[in-house]
Amino acid sequence: MTLDSIAIADFAEFSKLDRELNQLQTPLQDFMLWSRDLATFESIIQQRKQFPTDRPLLKNTLVAQYQKLPPNDLSQSLIKALESPNTFTVCTAHQPCLFTGPAFVISKIISTIKLARQLSSQYPHYTIIPIFVIGSEDHDVEELSHCTISGKKIQWMTDQKGPVGRYHLKDLGPVIQQVRDLIGSTSSGPELIHLIEQAYSVKHNFALAFQYMLHALLGHHGILILNQDDEQLKNRFKSYILDEVLLSKAKPIVQETQQRLKMMGYDEASHARDINFFYFNDGFRDRIEKENSTYKIVGQSIQFEEPEMRLEIQNHPERFSPNVVMRPVYQEVILPNLAYVGGGGELAYWLERKAHFQSLGVPYPMLVRRDSFIMIQSDQWEAFKKFNLTIKDLGLRSDLFINKLTESLSPHPLDFSEELMHIQKWLEVIRIKALAIDPTLGPSVEAEKSKLAKSIEHIEKKLLKSEKSRLEVQLNRIKKLRDKLMPGNNLMEREENFMTFYAEYGQAWIDTLLQDFDPLRFQLKLIMVETP
Repeated sequence: MTLDSIAIADFAEFSKLDRELNQLQTPLQDFMLWSRDLATFESIIQQRKQFPTDRPLLKNTLVAQYQKLPPNDLSQSLIKALESPNTFTVCTAHQPCLFTGPAFVISKIISTIKLARQLSSQYPHYTIIPIFVIGSEDHDVEELSHCTISGKKIQWMTDQKGPVGRYHLKDLGPVIQQVRDLIGSTSSGPELIHLIEQAYSVKHNFALAFQYMLHALLGHHGILILNQDDEQLKNRFKSYILDEVLLSKAKPIVQETQQRLKMMGYDEASHARDINFFYFNDGFRDRIEKENSTYKIVGQSIQFEEPEMRLEIQNHPERFSPNVVMRPVYQEVILPNLAYVGGGGELAYWLERKAHFQSLGVPYPMLVRRDSFIMIQSDQWEAFKKFNLTIKDLGLRSDLFINKLTESLSPHPLDFSEELMHIQKWLEVIRIKALAIDPTLGPSVEAEKSKLAKSIEHIEKKLLKSEKSRLEVQLNRIKKLRDKLMPGNNLMEREENFMTFYAEYGQAWIDTLLQDFDPLRFQLKLIMVETP
């Protein structure tokens, strides 16, 4: 259950853009197209109906991919429903990560499921399906090959190159053993170990293992999981690959939007290149660069003249992988999609895409900020209440958190700002009287005022330091609690793997998130799993 919550816009730990994006009256509304409420979806659906979606292709692709996953009647019925023109999706996406990576990957999916359920209730004459798209063509193995369970980092050391989704799993045994040692004795540990052994079978690749694990954990809640590294899906996207590789359409449009955002104080979230596709195959995924009339694959001895490049795209679109600029377009072309659910960092680069989508004639989805959470245990919650803490306090910088806690625990006043205000008021009276006698004395009085303010600030710091020393035991206790709730001064959902929580609470953890999440409210929640 949710014990405390705060608007994303009011939590200091989130980025400036994330906070301002999630204000009710956001200055970024012009970059989002759609207002974020359930009533807006009727207009989005009508727009989406005007854009052709190859529903048989999407259905057949999922049918083929799901043959490799455990049977699930609900998934099969949802896949079949995609053929109907009254079926639409809401989606989220992520690269395949070791054992699903940070816990926010799971919370993204749960937010997407919850949004689909809310829409299905609001629009019962449509079928709304939540779908998770695996960005399995990513090649940043350093980012994706590790996870943290109960503070212990698990690292998969592999020398494989190229798209991580295609990596074999033959050398993963020692990593699975580390997980077994960590959680094997917990209440849900044996269940998780069995799932990992099934998902990360040597018969699977990394993308299929990721897909298998998510399907087994959440498929019965109605989420479909699609691997976009697919030859037929790329064939559907072929005309967009041709336009971007041969005509370099995206860069000037995206950069114009980025310039507008920069004038509002926001840094660019992505780097638009002249050609926003990689050329890839097993073992490599490298940029395409054009020199005069020749297309060169950076780091490879592969090159094409323009007619050859056109022919390569026509015959082998599966060899072209979109980067961060074109990946959202690919996703929206292949899905009958209404909304994208993501974290603040993801939505930052989606904000740069509206004009690009419009130039291509591709429907631009509603952007929905996923729920964020902090898990707390019952004994931690008791300490939380004892020290009169709120979730807002967790967003303070560590030193400011300790200062505030010291001031609240001390029986003595440590802030003399009110006294200083009275003193400065009388000094202002003295300054006026002094000026009446000698106008040149004004700067001297101002200097004394400044000196006095610094002296009082110095006294405050000494008193604060003294109280910190006196309250050291209590402060250390609450600091340890904060460090558990905000590991590394970061949200635990960004640091810990879902197994940290599932190993202890099992399916009740997922059920709690499903009950408490509400992705159109834009909140960070402090959540406790109720146990019998």
